Amino acid sequence: MDEATMVGADQLQGRFRVRRRGRPTPPNDPSAARPAWGRNPPRVARAAAAAATLLALAGCGAGSRVAAATAGAGHAQYRPHSPLTIGYSVYDLQSPYWQSYLQGVQAGAKANRVEVVVADQKSKELGQVAGSADLINQGVSALIVSPVQPAALPATVNAAHAAGIPVVIGDVGAIGQYDAYVQSDNQAGGALAAKYLVGALKGRPGMKEVGVIGLHSGSTVGDERVAGFQRELGKHRDFRIVSNLAGQDTVVTGFSAAQDMLAANPRIVGLFAADDPEAQGASRAMRTASKQAGKDIVLVGFNGDAPSQDLIASGEQTATVAQDAFGQGELAVRSALQLLHGQQPSFTDVTRRILEVPVTVVDKSNLTKFRAARAKQ
Repeated sequence: MDEATMVGADQLQGRFRVRRRGRPTPPNDPSAARPAWGRNPPRVARAAAAAATLLALAGCGAGSRVAAATAGAGHAQYRPHSPLTIGYSVYDLQSPYWQSYLQGVQAGAKANRVEVVVADQKSKELGQVAGSADLINQGVSALIVSPVQPAALPATVNAAHAAGIPVVIGDVGAIGQYDAYVQSDNQAGGALAAKYLVGALKGRPGMKEVGVIGLHSGSTVGDERVAGFQRELGKHRDFRIVSNLAGQDTVVTGFSAAQDMLAANPRIVGLFAADDPEAQGASRAMRTASKQAGKDIVLVGFNGDAPSQDLIASGEQTATVAQDAFGQGELAVRSALQLLHGQQPSFTDVTRRILEVPVTVVDKSNLTKFRAARAKQ
């Protein structure tokens, strides 16, 4: 992710209450002998050890399973602490998407007069484990986790339940006996991207060649988006996917993937990127190849991030499938509070305890209206 898509930690300090506790110590750091686990070393050490074991197992493919186990409906004895506090272990606050998600969590908490304590994972699996454990150790009443590695969740969920804390998973992927999982309808979003691309290229004759830039290998949400896109595009015989590469979720890697794709397939007229940073990289690759968005290639991203909104306004990206990260954050808080009070959230999939949030396509025709609506959040 480059400067256009990142916000420095100093800019975040004034807006969010971010706790930096619980970050793993490098193996050769002389300070490793000093306790770094907060006020209750035994509980956190056990949680971290269990999660470390699970991370080792994740190498065998566990990370590719989402909602693999039915949530723990039997964990009804939750014990709200005073003051009522929600802990949020967030994927990475350098990302505009997760900044918006946190703003939604903050807004939902404020509306219910609840405090929020935040642990920034900084895109690190051990940061997820240690940060979540520290939030449990601080005695939060409920825990929201947006995981870097879903395979590490079961140990965290078990530790939270042992402390009487419900766990809501916020996006990315969910494994274990979690209580609720809030996410976008990713397959529907992928299908929307394909429908948009087909409509935008409707007047072009002959076979239309399309490229797909996915997320990192094993990304559940990325796989869902691409699957939805492929399924919908497969309904149209005059469209063919000629390249499908992993973009690794960033502007830089999205640029590289798109550059390779366009060099090998110069007749591509449509590109779908499974997140907006990759779409931003693809936009740069198109400029390098003297290709214009809309005129030469229809470029559709996914997220609705502000940098991509700017590219849409300037005509350098055609569209994005916008998620409501803010709304997801609010819903995660609302669900956590319902669980604390013995109520069942309004699941869209009761068996897997999922709450899906709709997505929408944004292009130049509705960008102003979309921005106005988001400004009111």
